[in-house]
Amino acid sequence: MRQDMTPILENYLESIYNLEVEKNFKEAIRITDIADMVGRSKASVNTAIKSLSKLGHIKHEHYGDIELTESGRAIGKDIAERHAIFFYFLTKVLKVEEKIAEEEACLIEHTMSRDTVHKFKELCYN
Repeated sequence: MRQDMTPILENYLESIYNLEVEKNFKEAIRITDIADMVGRSKASVNTAIKSLSKLGHIKHEHYGDIELTESGRAIGKDIAERHAIFFYFLTKVLKVEEKIAEEEACLIEHTMSRDTVHKFKELCYN
C-alpha cells in the first residue's frame, strides 16, 4: 500500500481503471458508474473522488466526468494486476471457490510487497 493511500482509495482507483478498460478508454466515467460497480452510494463515491482528486490521482469537475491522471492510472493498473495474480493463485493453485477468492484477493492485493507480488506472478504464469 502506498503511504498516501488507504486500501479503500486503492480499490476506487482499481475500479475506475477497470471501467476505463471496460469502456476501451473512450467513454466518460461518472460517479454513477463507479457507485454501480462498487455497490456504494453516490455520496460515498463522491467523498472518495474528492480525496483522490486532492492526492492528484484523478481529474474531476463538480458533476463532471472522472479521468485518471497518469499516477492514478498507474496505481489502478497495478492494483488490478495484483488482484488478477492473487485471484489466479487462489482459484487455480489452491482451488479456492471463486467468490471467496475474489474477496481474499482484494484483501491481499494491498498488503504484499512488490517483490512478493513478482514471485507470485512468476509462480502462477511461468
